[in-house]
Amino acid sequence: MLDLPKSEFWDFSLTVYPRPEVSNLCLDLQNNYGADVNMLLFACWLGHTGRGTVTVSAWRAMILRVTRWRDKVIKPLRSVRHMLKGEHLAPLSMKEQVLQSEIDAEHIEQLILEKEWGNTRRSTIADSTRRAKDMLENLAAYLRAEDISLEPKLAYRCERLVKHISGLSDDKLLRVSCQQAMGLASVPGDSRADITMP
Repeated sequence: MLDLPKSEFWDFSLTVYPRPEVSNLCLDLQNNYGADVNMLLFACWLGHTGRGTVTVSAWRAMILRVTRWRDKVIKPLRSVRHMLKGEHLAPLSMKEQVLQSEIDAEHIEQLILEKEWGNTRRSTIADSTRRAKDMLENLAAYLRAEDISLEPKLAYRCERLVKHISGLSDDKLLRVSCQQAMGLASVPGDSRADITMP
């Protein structure tokens, strides 16, 4: 483990990501939609801590800033880790070292994001409902910046992600706020019966 600087964003991620609902949703959004887990968590952290919303153009700048690091360091480490899972001759210590290197690389990406975009935004919004709405708006802006199509199943996953991070229990408010943030028309009597989780 590297001796890296303290980070509010990293501490937030260590708190929320181990929750099964959060990690499952983040990995689903990564594996099935091409989203970056650190960006998803950053969108939520900005809103959750009262730092407000970020524009699509700012998200594009963030994506450009971390893409090289993600493509040249994080993804190759992840690929090696996945390959080693099925390799019985690889010693456990080797698997653990690769995993720790991948975690350290993720940590560095988060430090970049927090230093360049998080610390310039002061925590000012106290209302928990506004914070949850800001999380949804940040997620929608980030996904637009990645050119990921905003459709109902994706919106539902974002809505659930915000619910499990924010602790807000008003499902109707979250659903309406998510539809507004994603630019989706509301569906009267939407039971979500046709939307399944992995």
